[in-house]
Order: sequence, then C-alpha cells, then structure tokens
Amino acid sequence: MNTATINSTATDEAERGPEPVGADESPILSVKNLSVKFQDNTAVDDVSFDVSPREVLAIVGESGSGKSVTSLAIMRLVELSSSGKVTDGQMRFTRAGGEVVDLRTAPEAKMRTIRGNDISMIFQEPLTSLNPVYSVGNQLAEVLRVHKGMSRREAKKGVIELMERVRIPEPERRARQYPHQMSGGMRQRVVIAMALACQPRILIADEPTTALDVTIQAQILALLRELKNDLDAGIIFITHDMGVVAEIADRVLVMRKSQAIETGQVGDIFARPRQPYTKNLLSAVPKLGAMNGTDSPALFHLDREEAS
Repeated sequence: MNTATINSTATDEAERGPEPVGADESPILSVKNLSVKFQDNTAVDDVSFDVSPREVLAIVGESGSGKSVTSLAIMRLVELSSSGKVTDGQMRFTRAGGEVVDLRTAPEAKMRTIRGNDISMIFQEPLTSLNPVYSVGNQLAEVLRVHKGMSRREAKKGVIELMERVRIPEPERRARQYPHQMSGGMRQRVVIAMALACQPRILIADEPTTALDVTIQAQILALLRELKNDLDAGIIFITHDMGVVAEIADRVLVMRKSQAIETGQVGDIFARPRQPYTKNLLSAVPKLGAMNGTDSPALFHLDREEAS
C-alpha cells in the first residue's frame, strides 16, 4: 500500500471521527499494566489495551519491540515455550457465556480450554503450524473432532465448509493435499480456517501477511475483515507495516523498546502522530515515485532525538 492510500485513509477517518466499532460494548479482552521478563531483560513493560467485538487493534513496532511477546503472554505461552515470565499486570478475558477469566492467574487446565476455542492465533509462517506428513483436510478435521467433539463424518463435512469460508477453491481436492503442495497464500488460508474452527472471540494474527505478495496480502486482509464481523470477534493484528495498518485496523498501539508509546484511532494516529518514532514508521512506507530522478535510494531518516 502506498502513501497516497494511507493519507486518504487518515483524512477520511479524521473527517468522519472515530469508528463506532465496539464503542458501546464492553471489551472482550482487557490488558492492564502487562510486564514480561526473560531472566533480567524486560520484553514488555507496563502495556495496557482493550479489544472489543468486531474491532481490529493493530500492535505496531519494529522487531524486538515486544509485539509478539505480548501476544504470547495473552495465550500464556511465554512460560511454556521459553524462559519468559509475566511479572505484573492483569489480562481479563470474557468468554462467550459471560464468564470472566484472568488469563494471568487461571490454572493451566482452564487455559487449555481457552486456547484454540476462545482465543486463536495465526502465525507468520503457516508451515510452522501445519504437519507436513498429514493432508490439510486431516489436520482441519482433527481440530473439529478434538475441540468440537464431531464424528468423522461431521468433521469431513465441517472441513469443506471451513475451506469454503476462507475462499479456498475446489475444497474437496484441496483437502486431500499436503502443505507442500499448496502455495503460501493457500497455506495461510488453511491456518486461518484452523483458527476459526471453534469460532473464537479473539483472533491474534502475528504478521500473517508478511511473507505473501501484495495481491495475496490484500485478499487475506479482506478475508480477515469479513470474518471478524461474521464471528463478532476482536482481532489483534501484529505488524511492522503501516500500510497494512491503514488497510485493516480500527485502533493502533505503537510499541518501542518494550513499551507502548502511543495509541489511538487509526485516523488520528496517521493524521496527527505525536511521537517522533510513529512519524518515522509512517515515513518509512514507500512513496510511489518518491525517488524519481535520483541515482540511488535515499537513506531512512532518523530524527536526532530517535538516533540518540
């Protein structure tokens, strides 16, 4: 996405005011003062945000800013997969029946019922989520049988319905294929289908379009926008690409060096960024024709305040 599109999005958003998405509804997820450490190193420092139904919150920042660690903390995977530890904060999640769960203190048995059912995650590289020795149909069917208790016949029918929902053509044939037989865009659609199988209330997408070309990227973003409305779900979209943010987000949380430095409606952030770092993220988006007549690409500009 080029800067003209971003500027148009920011102008339109600023003129009509904040989007009403989830404005009159209680948050599904409320994170307050979250802090995560790896041994003596702070990865997330006092971060707070809410996510409401049908809302897309984009968490933006460069590599190492704490974006992905924040998502892993919500899923309580930091302590299971590494030496990390949530050292402070509260993560309150409201399940479909109204039960409120503090994700930080909930027993692991409770978390196993939440992961995949109530909160699902889509990763950047789908091959890390798919088993290469099983067909994608078998893997989708396993999710339906384990989490929803379907019979083999019900799961087989459910697989086709899921694949149709995420716009996979010829679902009967594709279901028999193995991950390596599918393109990157198709594999990502399969992973999205797996994440949606149990109709989660929160969908965490960790840079799901980074490895895709721009045409497929646009299709995946359009699909996520459609699905979050169908599911009445909230989406946490993690990215470093402000062009993608302009395309999909309702609100933006900018992270730098483990801290949240700026947050607000997407139109406000794009039209009136307060922090120099946010301005630099916006200026890093390629501008169509910006280097016409130059012999070499221009260097990325850092304000003196940011460079110090």
